[in-house]
Amino acid sequence: MIIALAGKGGVGKSTISSQLIRLLSRDGVVLAVDADPNSNLCDKLGMEPLGSVGELRNDIVNNPDIVPAGISKQEYVANHVRQIISEEGNVDLLVMGRPQGQGCYCFVNGVMKDCLAKIIPVYDNVVIDNEAGMEHLSRKTLPRTDAIVFVSDPTRTGIKTASRLSGIVDEVSIDAGRRILVINNVAGPADSLLSYAAELGFEDVFLMPHDEYIVRSAVESECLDIPSDTEFGKALAVLAESLTGK
Repeated sequence: MIIALAGKGGVGKSTISSQLIRLLSRDGVVLAVDADPNSNLCDKLGMEPLGSVGELRNDIVNNPDIVPAGISKQEYVANHVRQIISEEGNVDLLVMGRPQGQGCYCFVNGVMKDCLAKIIPVYDNVVIDNEAGMEHLSRKTLPRTDAIVFVSDPTRTGIKTASRLSGIVDEVSIDAGRRILVINNVAGPADSLLSYAAELGFEDVFLMPHDEYIVRSAVESECLDIPSDTEFGKALAVLAESLTGK
């Protein structure tokens, strides 16, 4: 199951991504893909990144001779991608990053796409924390997804932004599968928000409640592990069950 999350900054996308990863990891190894250069997924998971795909691409473009004689670029990339995957418990973390500087990345991106297309299916569950523009999905560096979860704050503006992101999926022909709207940090009645979401075409909508545990935890630590018996934890379990069918 490949689950991608998208949303503008500040709506709690990385919070939901990290807790979904923690929940799914109870049943097996999950590949957590940090595809948002501005996110703090690794911090919320309490994991240290070993490098990024973007850095690897930069190294090859800036110095093509870095690939030793007798080994193909495909083999070199595959070996190094595996080396930068952090492992802790049942969570494997891959940080995508982005290319920097001048130069043509087309060939390297093609090699990277082939490499990730082989690595990702090894996992039963993959959770991809994307930036709003979904660069890695739109460039096809990452493969298709079974579901895209659009995360919004509890405002009409946030829901409209999520709708625009869904439009980007169509514009760049991302193979998205199911589309879900999650309205996060809901502290009161949400009937008007649900009606507005329906007007914009969202049929699958989930509400994630405001949780003081998250607020208190953020003061004490960047790492976040929300108990399953909180209101947020219960709502997350419902979302996960809907996504995976388990």
